[in-house]
Amino acid sequence: MVANSMMDGLKSLEELLARTNQRFNCVDTAFPEPGPGRFTANIVHYAEPPLGTAQLEQLKRLFPEIPQLAEFYAHYGSIRLFVDPIGGDSAFFVASPDEWHGLKKLFETWTDLLDEEEEDMLPDWLDNYLTIGEIPTSGNYLLMPTKGEHAGKVFLFDHDGFEFVERGADLGAFIQRISTVDDALVEEIPGHTRYSDGETETQWLAKEYLYVS
Repeated sequence: MVANSMMDGLKSLEELLARTNQRFNCVDTAFPEPGPGRFTANIVHYAEPPLGTAQLEQLKRLFPEIPQLAEFYAHYGSIRLFVDPIGGDSAFFVASPDEWHGLKKLFETWTDLLDEEEEDMLPDWLDNYLTIGEIPTSGNYLLMPTKGEHAGKVFLFDHDGFEFVERGADLGAFIQRISTVDDALVEEIPGHTRYSDGETETQWLAKEYLYVS
């Protein structure tokens, strides 16, 4: 089950990365429906080379309960998806292990604000977790428990409601989710990602995904 999940996730990601002339038809944030303005934003994806053998072996030693970590990073060192090449914004970032600690510190700036009573809203698995990525510029982070019944799942921390929302039963399922462009994903991306035309201050929202196979 685990191996198949990652296999499916990597296949979806490879298909996404292989497409050419990817773009979003966008509308002005000020007039989202129906909106007088239209803009077509080119989008790109960045994928770093896989980790080296020593780093992969370290992941296997540190997280034996989560073999998908080493499996994913044997293919990609990090991925940044649906990037605006003009403004630099992007929709999803799965970071390299070298960046996990810095992202965790940023996530903890939110939990450090809680008083003793408010800490009851935190899930038990926050005793053992990784911050494997983020939703860039949103203040939302991708968390993975490393122990217990939730080990290996991917949760989104949404600071708006201080919610921890499961986004993948494992890393493979999450990768497949963010690299499979369906209506739900296109509706999700405008919630936190803006695109620029390079000429005006307009913040453009993705409404329709287009590409050449």
